[in-house]
Amino acid sequence: STQAKTLFPYTTLFRSLVALNDEMAALVRAGVPLEQGLEGVGSEMPGRIGDIAVEIGRRMRDGESLPQILASDSHQFPPVWCAVVEAGIRSGRLSSALESLSTTARRVGEFRRWVAVAWVYPLIVMIVAYLLFIFLVTWITPRTYEAILSLTPQHAAMAGYLYRIGQSAAIWGPLIPLIAVIAGVVQWHRSGRAIWLERRGGWTADSKGRACMPTARRVLRVSRVATFAEILAMLLDHFVPMPEAVALAADASGDPNLRDGARQLGQLVAEGHNFTSRDQLPSAFPPMIGWLLVSGTQRSQLTHALRVSAENYRKRAANAATWNATYLPLVLTALVGGFVTLLQALAVFGPVLHLLYSLG
Repeated sequence: STQAKTLFPYTTLFRSLVALNDEMAALVRAGVPLEQGLEGVGSEMPGRIGDIAVEIGRRMRDGESLPQILASDSHQFPPVWCAVVEAGIRSGRLSSALESLSTTARRVGEFRRWVAVAWVYPLIVMIVAYLLFIFLVTWITPRTYEAILSLTPQHAAMAGYLYRIGQSAAIWGPLIPLIAVIAGVVQWHRSGRAIWLERRGGWTADSKGRACMPTARRVLRVSRVATFAEILAMLLDHFVPMPEAVALAADASGDPNLRDGARQLGQLVAEGHNFTSRDQLPSAFPPMIGWLLVSGTQRSQLTHALRVSAENYRKRAANAATWNATYLPLVLTALVGGFVTLLQALAVFGPVLHLLYSLG
């Protein structure tokens, strides 16, 4: 797709982009001109991201604005980051917009680290069990199967099945771990880029409104909604018209569902629709955000409520990440360990019990 073609040139920038984002926020908050600060920061940052920072600073010193530079070199940066910069400039609070995106990126990064730690012990259990299973089907099962065939007239289906699996162990033995490693690396790489990519996903509750188990997609979704609410409040504070502010905040959030919903909302407003109920808004908007948009409150009260909602969404994302750090290792260990133990017990004792029963 067109989006995929534009992603690969800046794939290597994802890890450094958060650092550049934080540096730009600090420069703006300190009142240092970006053209001067970026050249200095870029000279100290390694790799391509440092060269890009120096180039941006040089072009700004030559008279180009930051939005013009990002628009002309949009293939080098994620659309989410470009939208955040544009929203920050439009609202006059670039540092706050950049910090909001950095908060989301750090939250997703913490979640990934906790998930990685949670998988350490279950992976050890799975590796040991896999090696034991190979030893079982290539050494123990053939002898048990031969004993069953020579000592009993009955056919052992399970032993025969395990015996045939062991005969092809030279093929699937190294192939399964290789596929698992490739799939894990690809998934880990995609999760690291998730904050910068526009991936679709549902809301954080099921069709009956019940809370779902905290997952990476849910943490990312809730964090994006928090970014949407924060940037929308900043834009409304700067008297940006509501339809335009909603569309720009949705772009900055990086959520395709919010972006499409914002486009629909803008079209309905342009057609003269008057919203009196949350159900009249596109379903992409979370219930609280949708209610605030149709509440008809004054601008100052609306922006305050949006900031409170953003803080609540940030807390929900933090709680979801904490849940995974606390309970995910226990759940994975119990499920993986229990399944592996059951599988090994059936594979080891099934043929032996069949032999003893037949002999008896």
